[in-house]
Amino acid sequence: MLTEYAVSKYHMQPSLQGWLIQAPAPLTATQLSAVRQFGNANEVQVQTETSNPSLDDFADGATALGIVIALSVLAGSVGLIRSETAPDLRTLTATGASGMTRRMITAATAAALGLLGAILGMAGAVIAGMAWTRSGPSATVGGVPPSDILILLIGLPLVAAIGGWLFAGREPPAVTRQPIE
Repeated sequence: MLTEYAVSKYHMQPSLQGWLIQAPAPLTATQLSAVRQFGNANEVQVQTETSNPSLDDFADGATALGIVIALSVLAGSVGLIRSETAPDLRTLTATGASGMTRRMITAATAAALGLLGAILGMAGAVIAGMAWTRSGPSATVGGVPPSDILILLIGLPLVAAIGGWLFAGREPPAVTRQPIE
């Protein structure tokens, strides 16, 4: 859609490609059904826009936010564990362990923490849902798309392992001497 000014400035020829109809209030389900039936009968495509997000949109957003929060906490946890195990990594390096071994240890730790976080997060969500709806787990989990569960239980540990692999592996400084604390 262009303004009349843009059409005249660029010497364009306007043509009718469709109609934009705005209603003063949201259409009811009956009105939408009648419009769609009219459109099907006259071979016209009817598109409606609602400004209210669906429950699936909300669930997808909550899943994405949960993963971001979990990865943030996981990054801090892996960083703390790595700083606490620095003497052990120095020992591994001194005995000939390669960067691949150090990367593998960090990636496995991150993946295990990611899986534990995903399981605990899912359990917490189910418990919170049961408390909110005052019903059993089948009523609470029944509406969750399986793709969201798979993303959490497989995707989160996988992303954590990849992040652990990428950000680990550099040789600890001063392998031969103990750091001053």
